[in-house]
Amino acid sequence: MERSKSKIKLAIYSFSILMMGVIAIAGGMGVLGAKFGPLGYDVSQLMAIPSIPIIIVTIVAGKLQEYVPIKVLVIIGILCFLVGGIVPAFLTSFSAILVLRAVFGVGVGLAQTLSSALVGMHFEGAERQRVMGVQTSAQMIGAAVMMFASGYLAKINWEAIFWVHILAVLSLIVVLICLPMDKPMRNAGGGHASTEKVKLTGGAIGWAITLTFFFFAGMILAQFLALFMQDHGIGGAAESGNATLLFALGGFFTGLVYGKINSALKNYTLTFGCVLGIIAFLLIVFANGVGLAYVGSFIYGGCISVVMAFVMTATAMSVQPNAIPLAIALTTCGQNLGSYFCPIVARWGAGLFGTDITKNVFLFGCLIFAIVGVIYIFWGIAETKKQKSQVSV
Repeated sequence: MERSKSKIKLAIYSFSILMMGVIAIAGGMGVLGAKFGPLGYDVSQLMAIPSIPIIIVTIVAGKLQEYVPIKVLVIIGILCFLVGGIVPAFLTSFSAILVLRAVFGVGVGLAQTLSSALVGMHFEGAERQRVMGVQTSAQMIGAAVMMFASGYLAKINWEAIFWVHILAVLSLIVVLICLPMDKPMRNAGGGHASTEKVKLTGGAIGWAITLTFFFFAGMILAQFLALFMQDHGIGGAAESGNATLLFALGGFFTGLVYGKINSALKNYTLTFGCVLGIIAFLLIVFANGVGLAYVGSFIYGGCISVVMAFVMTATAMSVQPNAIPLAIALTTCGQNLGSYFCPIVARWGAGLFGTDITKNVFLFGCLIFAIVGVIYIFWGIAETKKQKSQVSV
């Protein structure tokens, strides 16, 4: 049994490294802009287009898992990641590349949804917390490796940038070897459709709403840090790239110790994550050099790791086992909806603090984190009382 679980963990971690694959080409965006920008194309679409299929996939993936073995869906996701990620290296049409980026988004969407769903399905209690933390670390280190590699590949030519996605071949091999071919939820009872209806709870919907609201601010660093550093004379492309790498490393190291953090803070873990976010954004706001910006980015990686691991684990615990895939899919959809609308909402919120938009978006982010943090202080108090009353009974 332990050997089987170890193999499942390895499979989960192996394709969790693809979860932030959309930003894998970030290190080469300047070269892509030099290639396609003069032709009148907006290269930022290469980062934006995958969000649309990601949102759609996260909505339908939970339902698909009731009828299709999850291993099959994982393999489909990895293949979409590979095809949509690498084939653009052989194309010259920007429109065709955008179509492939949409296919790529399907792969990322499946990776985001299925990795967390597998953790919820195969692990419980403290072990689930630990695995979710390491899964978040794998996600962050995958982003760091791909962004770092794309920057070096960009020195070869613009086509080479897309070869960074070949990392998914490793994921495919490990999944084929280690992930068991479990029966889909609807056939888990011996080949006949399950009579137990898959139901979402109010708690699952609440966690999805929480992550949507959180990610109205959650993508501010990725969207605005480079602009902030440039506008305020803190650094250029190299410095903002270093800050993004430190963000990923901060998330990686925090994910490794997430189980201990959750054991210590229990129902107040989410509030702690929000406090990390506030500290990180304030350090960036008051940065007059790269030092504070780097520290803020590193701490913010920890914020994202803590919040994501806690919410995904809480989501899995809020429903019956047969509804875990659908609940995780709904929460992941909330994350991507919040991320998609982050630039719009953040720019509007920045206007509440003044005219310095690239600085004030971080202050608005602090406000969002403070609201979420305070709400979950009261939730933590109520949840702790409920758990104590259940123990006493």
